[in-house]
Amino acid sequence: MLNLTLKEITQLAGGELNNEKFEDLVINDVSIDTRTLNQDDLYIPIIGENFDGHKFIDSAIMKGAKAIFSEQGKFVKDDFPIIYVNDTTEALQDFSSKYRQSLDIKIIAITGSNGKTSTKDLISKILEEKYVVSKTIGNLNNHIGLPLTLLKFNKDTNIGVVEMGTDGFGQIEVLSKIARPDIAIITNIGDSHLEELKTKENIAKEKLHIIDYLAEDGVFYYNLDDPILTSEYKKLNKNIRDISFGKDPKADYRLNIIESNNKGSLFTLNDDFYNLTLIGKHQVYNASVAIAVAEEMGIEEDKIKHALLENEASSMRTELMNMNGFDILNDSYKSNPQSLLTALDTLSILDGYRNKIAILGDMLELGENEEELHRNIGRQIDPNNLDYLLLFGPLSKYIYEEAVKVMSKNRVFYFDNKDKLVDKAKYIIKRGDIVLVKASRSMHLEEIIESLGNLTL
Repeated sequence: MLNLTLKEITQLAGGELNNEKFEDLVINDVSIDTRTLNQDDLYIPIIGENFDGHKFIDSAIMKGAKAIFSEQGKFVKDDFPIIYVNDTTEALQDFSSKYRQSLDIKIIAITGSNGKTSTKDLISKILEEKYVVSKTIGNLNNHIGLPLTLLKFNKDTNIGVVEMGTDGFGQIEVLSKIARPDIAIITNIGDSHLEELKTKENIAKEKLHIIDYLAEDGVFYYNLDDPILTSEYKKLNKNIRDISFGKDPKADYRLNIIESNNKGSLFTLNDDFYNLTLIGKHQVYNASVAIAVAEEMGIEEDKIKHALLENEASSMRTELMNMNGFDILNDSYKSNPQSLLTALDTLSILDGYRNKIAILGDMLELGENEEELHRNIGRQIDPNNLDYLLLFGPLSKYIYEEAVKVMSKNRVFYFDNKDKLVDKAKYIIKRGDIVLVKASRSMHLEEIIESLGNLTL
């Protein structure tokens, strides 16, 4: 709850209120979408490539908006509170950044190719043992989503945990300037967004802009096992406090995975034992940096261990779903080579299943090497760990062409139609099986999961 007057908001946003008589009106929340706008919200009309939120101002007012932002000359209504700005997106960013700075709050910012959301959730869960914590909701991690996240924080919030995403050059720097983190984290560097950033070195350079506006007494956490991230960071020669994590013996927080199965993972971190309920060895890396941050924030060891046992996976991210006679490992939110191989490894360590089946779709935004990156996945398919492989999408055909060389044709299938894939899956899946579903978000493989939800064995 913002609890700010229009006069205060006008000052924070660098705008101009159309009439002084509206200065004392109090705003508690903002909205950029009239479909989800609530009574008494402040409506901010964002201008995108294919839309202009100013077209919906009348609708916002009809739905009960208490006030609006407007770019100069875009909307005039003398008897309604309007804050005029030069650019509504920049005003939203300025508003949120200055609002963040007005709060007595520590910001923990997380970026990386994989693991941002899981790490955010783990850190938040542990820190809630001692603090009032707010975090990024859903995937609000870009130049609009991050400001909206910050504006959800309030004067009672001790710690804000935010994600920072990017798909091009210069974006993380903007987000760092808005959030001004006290703690910055990079989980890893993968092949996501090669279409725009071209190389993994460029991805690392872009992600490292998270430390551009790190607080003077801030801390940077990074994955020492990631050679490209480590190399690019060392080149910066920054005079900041940093803490590394990983299996590397030189890491400040050294992790060792003892066992990983259906129930989670048992691991050590600097020789202390921890149990984690999240599935997959990759989650141990996320938990390790979460533990390191928690210790920095003064959380006792017993409370850290308690929180790790209570975590649940975010929706569509390595989420084990119990269906009618079989299980689905739902990892359909995103996909890139690193996260896909990790998901297949996670599938391989799960015990007690009759058959293991993978339904995979295209990995997108991989740039000019997208064909080879898909083929390489097919080459790494282990027929001893997988009973059936079902593939969907034009790029996944390259996975099929390589996988069929190591698995018999009656175990690997390619489809250009989801309905046909679902029909085949329903024929193959038997009681006691587990099915991994994974693809880039825009492939919408959650539709396949919905269809399989009707299957009873």
